[in-house]
Amino acid sequence: MCGIAVHFNSLGQATALDLDLIHHRGPDSRGEWRSPDGRCWLGATRLAIVDLSPTGAQPMNDPATGNVIVTNGEIYNHRAVREKLGRNVDWRGTSDTETLLVGYARWGHAVVEHLKGMFAFAIYDAARNELFLARDRLGIKPLYYTTEASGVLAASEVRVLAPVSAVIKPEAVSAYLEWGACPEGELIYSGIQALPAGHAMSISPDGEIKTWRYWPSRKTFALFPDNVTGRLRGLIDNAVEEHLLSDVPVASFLSGGIDSSVVTALAARKLAHKLQTYSVGFDLAEFDESAIAGEIAQRYGTDHHRIQLSEEEVIAWVTEAVGKLDLPSVDAINTYIVSRAVAAHGVKVALSGLGGDELFGGYPSFRDVPRLQLVATLPSFLRRIIGLAGNLGDRLADLPRSGDAGELAHWRRRFLTDESIRRAGLPIMMEARDVPVALPDDFAQISWAELTGYMRRMLLRDADQMSMAVSLEMRVPFLDHELVEYVLGLPAAVKKRYAGVKGLLVEACRDLLPASVYDRPKAGFVLPMKQWMRGPLAKFVEDGLDETIARHLLPEVFVKEMRDTFQRDRLHWTRLWNLVVLGHYAKRRQLVRTPDENSPIHPHH
Repeated sequence: MCGIAVHFNSLGQATALDLDLIHHRGPDSRGEWRSPDGRCWLGATRLAIVDLSPTGAQPMNDPATGNVIVTNGEIYNHRAVREKLGRNVDWRGTSDTETLLVGYARWGHAVVEHLKGMFAFAIYDAARNELFLARDRLGIKPLYYTTEASGVLAASEVRVLAPVSAVIKPEAVSAYLEWGACPEGELIYSGIQALPAGHAMSISPDGEIKTWRYWPSRKTFALFPDNVTGRLRGLIDNAVEEHLLSDVPVASFLSGGIDSSVVTALAARKLAHKLQTYSVGFDLAEFDESAIAGEIAQRYGTDHHRIQLSEEEVIAWVTEAVGKLDLPSVDAINTYIVSRAVAAHGVKVALSGLGGDELFGGYPSFRDVPRLQLVATLPSFLRRIIGLAGNLGDRLADLPRSGDAGELAHWRRRFLTDESIRRAGLPIMMEARDVPVALPDDFAQISWAELTGYMRRMLLRDADQMSMAVSLEMRVPFLDHELVEYVLGLPAAVKKRYAGVKGLLVEACRDLLPASVYDRPKAGFVLPMKQWMRGPLAKFVEDGLDETIARHLLPEVFVKEMRDTFQRDRLHWTRLWNLVVLGHYAKRRQLVRTPDENSPIHPHH
């Protein structure tokens, strides 16, 4: 696991980027390399996980070809890839980075088709004087880039590419507020983009850029379902085994929920030593969901650590988390607190159950969308009337009329209504949906919307930026792409055949779990943010809101309205926290929005 930075300049004027900005991603070592013609500079900071020796250091040179690589992530099947490459390779070390570099020499751009894992990498092709970049299929690892007249700059974090201060576009403010995180197509900074998940890019010697999709590589995932629970169990089992690849101890987050319990149970069975497991709780007992994890830990004989935090610690870490964000997010706090607590115990790698809800129907969206499809057929005035009882009138007025399950699941994740965005003096930005593969039914459509929308935009980015902020590698076995393709291709009837939430997953892994895990309601590490925002975090909240006004990001009247609505208990805390995070982020990054005379944001209006 690493942080990478790249500058490719066709005029031979590549300059070094500031690796200090991503030191937290790789505190073990760092390195940089420049091509003899000055066309390419590569830099990396390393968190040593596989091949801890100098033979795993980056940037890494292939003496046979002169190609050089920097990579972030893990190639979990790299030993199998070495077998494919044959026994004639003179391997210098045991790292997956070297496997990837030699694989590129053999297969060129097609190397990505041979990889299983989470990755973002850049390879300088010495023979072609070309740069090749790629990002993993599900977008687990980030890769941002910006273009210039004669080349490209790329990095693991936006902060490496961002100017010291910048004018923020109203479209970027709108997109962030609408989703509680920056959609990959509309980041905060103009000109900085995310290489889309499942895509690769090449930059030719003269600076020409080509981008293409390599996943999904087939038109449909659908297949004939046969022995589904057996095949599913085998895929999950294999994914967990591959995710244990490491030369340092691998721990597991254990919340007591179905997903983390399945991952923990399988991992514990496969290790020759005791698996380290961690659950986090804090003083307010009614919000502490860590106790049930002890039952799983005892069942599998793990070395379990129940980390108990004081309320004061957690509150301090909430504000600390906001200060660590590479891109603003409303939902990064829990991930940071758990990662920080676990990393303090010396853990460098931890398994997470992320992805189970998206694949197996754990979210309310799987139950809400069929109802929304019925409401979507009604005229907007009727939808508004229906919604009045639950304060949903404005939201239902924006409901897409198509009735498409994926579109409705996507819409359901919006934080603000069209009317709220208009009152904020912002343009309405609808994030583009990309569905490049035929999906069998509405259940799969909802899964795809959650996997490529909420999960990629928020959960995966938060998992990366908050775990790497404390030099911890988080691994997500449920996002093994072969497992994802298999589950997406199954008909809904198979996934709904078994009772309860995520019934298919429970049935496939029933022997692993005590009934207390799958019979209880979905829970987690819950923070009493509403109370804190009115109490110990009140000044932090006010300071953040004030910054959105002072920097002309939002009109004062809109901010006051949101604050007052929250105080009257008619606004969910996340909607106001959305603004608070934006204000603190803008202050730290010196972002402003310059208003025009007609804008409601103008200070004289």
